[in-house]
Amino acid sequence: MRYYLSDNGGAMAVGGDTDVFPVTIPDGYREVTEEEYYEAIGAVVVLPPPDPS
Repeated sequence: MRYYLSDNGGAMAVGGDTDVFPVTIPDGYREVTEEEYYEAIGAVVVLPPPDPS
């Protein structure tokens, strides 16, 4: 997955094979890390508890 943010507040995530399904990233968007993306959109990632074995 690749993550993009724009200076005007836009956010975009692109997944899958971009060679098969070409995606054009709009002007003004820059690629960011997954952590930066989630922070910018206000998402909280909660991992499931470990499987008790």
